[in-house]
Amino acid sequence: MNRLHEINFFLKLGLAFAMMLVAWLVPGWRFGVPLAVLCLVFLWAVGVPGLRGYMKGAALLAGMVIVSWLVNLWLQGLAMREALPIAAGMAVRLVATTSAFYFVMETSTPGSILAAASAARLPPIATLVLSLTFGVIPMLRDDFERIADAQRSRGMEIDNVSLPTKIRFALARGIPLLVQAIRMAHAISLSLAIYGFDLSHKRTTWRNVGLMVEPRMNMKDKTDAR
Repeated sequence: MNRLHEINFFLKLGLAFAMMLVAWLVPGWRFGVPLAVLCLVFLWAVGVPGLRGYMKGAALLAGMVIVSWLVNLWLQGLAMREALPIAAGMAVRLVATTSAFYFVMETSTPGSILAAASAARLPPIATLVLSLTFGVIPMLRDDFERIADAQRSRGMEIDNVSLPTKIRFALARGIPLLVQAIRMAHAISLSLAIYGFDLSHKRTTWRNVGLMVEPRMNMKDKTDAR
């Protein structure tokens, strides 16, 4: 299972985009639901970490999408019986899309992203954006969970409550999460400045990057050669 982290980042990213394309091209919820279920089963089968939390988030996302689309279509004069399949189709498309990119984020370390981007000779700004996007989001999610644990420790019940209350408590975590994101951005920018990051400076990779990401230097073989 650890080998998932060594697969070339761009291969996984390409597969995620392909899955997103399929999810948005399938005709209606009858094909969308099996596709979304297949994506979730795949995440479970390969043992992607944090799946329980993702499932809760996906269920909340699907519920909010369905409700919002039902209200929107009803205001446009569409009958509820006709609006429900459309809303359900939109929800399962989003579940399939987010599950594909969740797999990429959870199985890609910052080092493997940087190595793949450097081996592809991407511009420094593109390398920085990719590594920050797929590296910072999991860290912010962990901060989100820590804020929730802090709420529980202070007696705020956030589990066995109604859906509107859960949404309100989730929004209440936004301010401390925003503060933490700003602090993290400052720390990252300071680290880049310390290590001499320069957009005009081309860098090489420290790993062999093909279908899999492998170490460039095998210290055991060099020791045996001596």
